[in-house]
Amino acid sequence: MTSETAGVDTEEKIINWEEEATAIINDVKSHVDEIKISKTVPSNESNIYLNIRTIEGQNYCVHASNVGFRVVSHEYDTIDKNKKEINEEEVYETPYALLDKISPRYVESFGNQLCKQLLNLQQTRAQFNEEDEDGID
Repeated sequence: MTSETAGVDTEEKIINWEEEATAIINDVKSHVDEIKISKTVPSNESNIYLNIRTIEGQNYCVHASNVGFRVVSHEYDTIDKNKKEINEEEVYETPYALLDKISPRYVESFGNQLCKQLLNLQQTRAQFNEEDEDGID
């Protein structure tokens, strides 16, 4: 393997954090009271900050980067002094894992939505089967 090829293999994938944050927001917004990109804490090409209010009413400022997702403050648009350094024990691989940890009702809300979707699928399949049986006669 040449050094040029090795360099390609080890390069980190560049993530558009604004697009990533928008996708996360759209994915979880029905399971939190509020979620938005911080307009105050500066983001860049390697990270972004989200303000999240859980269903329980707790506020968080969350740092999102290639390392993962971590709470940096219990206030919007703020980074606590002791949270500037990354403690790997406080980093979550996905926003869902973070929400699972900080919001018990997130899990309940997500589970309820999943149950509704499964019931709708079951009803749709039952209707399809009834229509199919009606067509056989």
